[in-house]
Amino acid sequence: MLKINHCLIMLIVLPLAASAQTDTLIVRPLPCPDGEWVLSFSDEFDGSSLDAKKWITWYPYTSDGGDGCAFCRTHGDEGQVFLDENVSVENGILYLTAKREEAEWMGEYRPHTSGMIHSRHPFGYGRYEIRCRMPEGMGFWPALWTFGQLSAEVDIVEGEMEKPDRLHTSIHNWQIGKMLHKGHRLKQKMSGDFNVYAMEWDTNQISFWFNDQKVWQVSRFKGGLFKNTKRCPLRPGKYRLEQVFPHVNEKLYFIAGLGVGNDSTPFTGRPDAETVFPASMEIDWFRFYERTPSEAPSGIQRIRIR
Repeated sequence: MLKINHCLIMLIVLPLAASAQTDTLIVRPLPCPDGEWVLSFSDEFDGSSLDAKKWITWYPYTSDGGDGCAFCRTHGDEGQVFLDENVSVENGILYLTAKREEAEWMGEYRPHTSGMIHSRHPFGYGRYEIRCRMPEGMGFWPALWTFGQLSAEVDIVEGEMEKPDRLHTSIHNWQIGKMLHKGHRLKQKMSGDFNVYAMEWDTNQISFWFNDQKVWQVSRFKGGLFKNTKRCPLRPGKYRLEQVFPHVNEKLYFIAGLGVGNDSTPFTGRPDAETVFPASMEIDWFRFYERTPSEAPSGIQRIRIR
């Protein structure tokens, strides 16, 4: 269980003039997130099959949440069809397996099949943590990511597995069509062993982690020269709001999938003659933690940022 230092300071956030709608004036110190991390949801994949009460194996973009659309199992112009039979659980590991075999879904043909999972229920502020191993090879596009109910997409990791030491993280706001992205060069391969990938999200910041090392942090409030603010508590002053930061009422679904590339795929291309099939993304567990609320001492008032 992770321990967070307590910081309970009253804050007031005031919007500036309408001519600068993304500017915010903080007139009291903005407190640090506080409380201990407590496990709220987990799947250790200890059974003999995927828990259908927790996960589905398609994108539920139909009115009834089923898979009755071409996009639901192709995810658009990608190189695979996501099939139930490519998702399996054995010896405490979830396998999402890509195969070199042609498949058709609702009139759409693809040269490969693969597997993915999508949580049935969304999550809020907290720590999203996944232990997994990625397959190596040209054309493999594994992703651990979240998709919101309002406007957000947060990509915890996307891989270009012909270069298995390259990790990509992103934050999207699909309502305004903007994103932030950062690539990382790791000291080890994502394909060599199991690694732990994590994302922490609270009202003020989103941070990304690789094996307990923070690799990127994005703040809701941007300071001088509109740079990320890293101090905690945040000092009083004028700040610019980061437009791609998720809405305060956002909820995020967790998704894991092993995509197969083509000529238009980000980060990778089509599998080549040296790409070995079948190949699997292996997931040991998914865990979601929330912070326990701390009681405020007498005379200290908490005000939620809106």
